[in-house]
Order: sequence, then structure tokens, then C-alpha cells
Amino acid sequence: MKKFFLYGFALIGVVCVSNELHAKQNDSDFEELVRSHNGKIEELEHRIKIIEQNLGISHTESISTEKTNQVEDEIKGKSPEAVIEISKSFIKQDKYKEARRVLDAFLKTSPKISYQGKAHFYIGKSYFEEKEYQNAAKAYMETFETSPNGIKAPKALYKLSECFMKLGKRDQMKITLEKLVSTFPKSKYGKKASEKLKNLKKS
Repeated sequence: MKKFFLYGFALIGVVCVSNELHAKQNDSDFEELVRSHNGKIEELEHRIKIIEQNLGISHTESISTEKTNQVEDEIKGKSPEAVIEISKSFIKQDKYKEARRVLDAFLKTSPKISYQGKAHFYIGKSYFEEKEYQNAAKAYMETFETSPNGIKAPKALYKLSECFMKLGKRDQMKITLEKLVSTFPKSKYGKKASEKLKNLKKS
């Protein structure tokens, strides 16, 4: 009987270590995925800047800066909740660029507050609605990186997996779903991710 209990404890220990190693592998895979994706985004942004310079349309940047300054003045003194609601209202009206201007100005003027994650999330949502999945993916990653335990973190990871699905990146989608399941197993989106992974194995 004593040997049986000792064997049982040893088996539990092996399972725990195995689960921990699997979780660490998921974390490592996801971190590598984030680095790779962000690197590609930065490369694309660099190419766009070069093309703009060659075409002589760099003046658009000054126009954008002027509008951003105007938006900063408009949201100055407003609470974080009010700013988020303004951006959500723009998204509902399909005014995605306006929503991003508000959120970008908000992030610029209030870089250290707890609403950063939410701001990045709605930037991601605005891009997703426009079917700009690369930019949406970047924003959803920033949601998780900025606020990994925030209220929007599970949904951001789920939406990130949908971005990868839209982009035809099945492996990246799977890694993201596994990260979601390991990090938020009991959340609504953790359970949805678990179901999706099961379906992926069947297909």
C-alpha cells in the first residue's frame, strides 16, 4: 500500500512537470511568434516610408500630425473611460480612422495608465473591421503585451488567432490558441480556443 501511494505521488509529480514544460514551450513558441510577426510589420512599415519618400508624399505625415494634435486637445481632461467610449462610438459608425486617431492620441498623452491594453484592443478591432489583418494582429499582440492580465487579454488572443486564420497562417493560429488555453483555461475565450483546437485536430 505504501509503495502504491509513493508511486501515485511520483506519477503526479511527473504529470505536473510535464504540464509545466508544455506551458513553457507554449510561452516560448508564442514569444517567438510575436517577435517574428513584429519584425515583419516593422519591415513593411520601413518599406512604406521609403516608397512615400520616393513618391514625394511625405507631406501626409505633417497633416496627420496636425490632426493628431487637434484630437489631443479634444480629449484633454477626459477620463480614460470616456476616451474609450468615444473610440467605440466611432467604430460603431464605421469611422475607423477617427477611432484610431482618438486612441493614438490617448496612448501618446497617457502612456502609463492601465487602459493601455483596452486602447490597443480597439485599435485592433478597427483594423479587423477594415480587413487589415496584419495591423489588427499587431494591435492585438500589443493588447496582450501591454496588459497580459487585463480584461481584454483573452479576447485579444482569440482575435489574434482569427487574424492568423484570415492571413492563412495556420501554424501561428494554433500557437496562439494554445497560448490562450494555457494562460486563460477557464475564461470564455480559453474554452472557445480549446474547442477550436479539438476541431483542428479532427480536420
